[in-house]
Amino acid sequence: MKTHIQAAFDYMNEIHAQDTTGHDVAHVKRVHKLAHTIAGSYPNANHYVIEMAALLHDTVDDKLVNPEAAYRNLDTFLNNLNVKSTDQDAIRYIIKNMSFRQSEQVGKLKTIEAQIVQDADRLDALGAIGIARTFQFAGHFKEPMWTGEATQQELNNQSVQLEQLSPSAIKHFYEKLLLLKTLMNTPEAQEIAAQRHQFLEQFLNQFFDEWE
Repeated sequence: MKTHIQAAFDYMNEIHAQDTTGHDVAHVKRVHKLAHTIAGSYPNANHYVIEMAALLHDTVDDKLVNPEAAYRNLDTFLNNLNVKSTDQDAIRYIIKNMSFRQSEQVGKLKTIEAQIVQDADRLDALGAIGIARTFQFAGHFKEPMWTGEATQQELNNQSVQLEQLSPSAIKHFYEKLLLLKTLMNTPEAQEIAAQRHQFLEQFLNQFFDEWE
């Protein structure tokens, strides 16, 4: 199994080595570490599936690659490793359904393995790292850090329609990052998310003090 984990890391590294969107190798390594840490509280979970899915989860992200080709490549990779069909299905289920956008359609993920990997990925969107990744992503896609289209009070009171605002890093806080604390699956992730969420709020207060 260790050889499979190393192979998955190498496969991921080839895809993410040059990433400048915040979905780089360092991000995947943090998600893998967080997933491994959370999984320690669940001895009956399939830790192999958790580690493989954590390492491979962004190799098919449609924000970064052509998903159809990426899924074909992933299938070939898993088949060449002779990964058991049940484990392949479990890994694909996690990767296909764990994203923030997808979760709005599928709801709570069905397996503890999927919930753990999803939590780990979401935790990396919070705290200082989450803030840095948000601005990195916005810069990569030539979005401004903020547009000044609403005040912090309007955003906090939800008196402005987010979909009417232009894309920006700060908008992403309100459409995703600030929601993640309440979406964690495991108690372990909920505890970490609470502290990282607080840091987001502190940052936004300081940001708007300086902006306005």
